[in-house]
Amino acid sequence: MRQVMNERLGQHVDLLVGEDFSSSTGKGHGHTPRLIGVQFACCGVYARIYANRERTAYEGRCPRCAKAVRVRIGEGGTDCRFFTAY
Repeated sequence: MRQVMNERLGQHVDLLVGEDFSSSTGKGHGHTPRLIGVQFACCGVYARIYANRERTAYEGRCPRCAKAVRVRIGEGGTDCRFFTAY
């Protein structure tokens, strides 16, 4: 697990890193790509991370070192769109 800090609110979000992200649940709604912005502290770069097909999580990788991040989508979450992955 890695922690991601929401710069705006000072909140931390737990991320699963380097694991298999396959999921058989969830439904794909809408046609607009859903995304969040992530600043990767490991390499000092920013990337857009998109929701998976099932719309159960945002999944992506650092564009330089390829470290994987996964942010689950669910009840009780946040409406913030920008995070820093440590």
